[in-house]
Amino acid sequence: MRIERLTARPDDVASALTRTALAFGALDQQLRRHPLREAVLFRARLEAARQCAAVDGFLIDPWQLAASLEGLRPRIRGHDVYERGSEVDALRYAFEQYQWLARASVSQEERIAEALSCAALPVGRLGVLWGSALAFREWIEGGEERAPFRGALVRLWQKEGVFGGLYPVTGAAAFRTGSSWDERRWLPTWLGALEREAAGIRDMVHTLERSWRDARAQAGDQRRNSKAALAIDIIAAHPVISATTLAARLSVSVQAACVLLERFVKRGLVVDVTRRSARRLFALKDLAPLREAVGVREKWAPGRKRGRPRLGENADPIVLDVDPAEGLFHRWEPDYARLEDAMAEAERLCLASGIYGN
Repeated sequence: MRIERLTARPDDVASALTRTALAFGALDQQLRRHPLREAVLFRARLEAARQCAAVDGFLIDPWQLAASLEGLRPRIRGHDVYERGSEVDALRYAFEQYQWLARASVSQEERIAEALSCAALPVGRLGVLWGSALAFREWIEGGEERAPFRGALVRLWQKEGVFGGLYPVTGAAAFRTGSSWDERRWLPTWLGALEREAAGIRDMVHTLERSWRDARAQAGDQRRNSKAALAIDIIAAHPVISATTLAARLSVSVQAACVLLERFVKRGLVVDVTRRSARRLFALKDLAPLREAVGVREKWAPGRKRGRPRLGENADPIVLDVDPAEGLFHRWEPDYARLEDAMAEAERLCLASGIYGN
């Protein structure tokens, strides 16, 4: 007896479609031409990569991923080799998810184009939200990975005019363990996940706006021709920024930009996220967790070359077995006497047991 699959009906998804469409419209209106748009998208992509990696079984600290993206060395906190290796593997997987969403490679773009072609017919027939949901299900049921279609969704939203940019909204939470795969239940679940992701990005915008306003207010007690307030605007608009970039945007010398940044750091408005003395990167104080996720480079000790053991008060001296008279290392000569005795005893036992006779 053949059992027909119960497909979703308009009544099953109408309410979820409406809420998701409203959430998408509000987010697009809020971020369109927003001065902090790039900083918001940077945070949103970190969170999206973290969620995608989490539902696929890899838990990461998003600030470690941020450190890797900015060319910094992330701090690996594992207690032993196994934990550190697992953390590195999870970080690598999250970086790949970030690539699918924001910086796809050539091979990834080919897979994304394939996913977009699979979604073209359902989207044209049922609309962008419902059609992409059905196309996502068909993609997964065909044995494909989730990551290519996630990247396709980010581009589909922009292509269909839902968002004015590559917004990382993929509904990753709909793939959590325990979620029903029944079409009539999963489609509203996925649409609800999209709605919550859009709402989360809106909350992120409000948080960054408050931090921006507070920093601008505290940096305003300057001379009339001071560029401190404008510098705060530029810093807030970038995820992280260097003194050279800030100087170019302000049309001032690098030295003047460094003076401003040091003043902001002392006031607690800006943090240095690199933990180093050269090629420093700065951001508003909300990115303080990024500083904690950056590993500290070991300082060079005079008299110690690369690869040598650390110098310390309790370090044991290295003693070499050298003949003072000859000035040469003693050559090691193996002693096979015990091995020969063992082989003779084994041969005697074999003869006694009659093994050779058989």
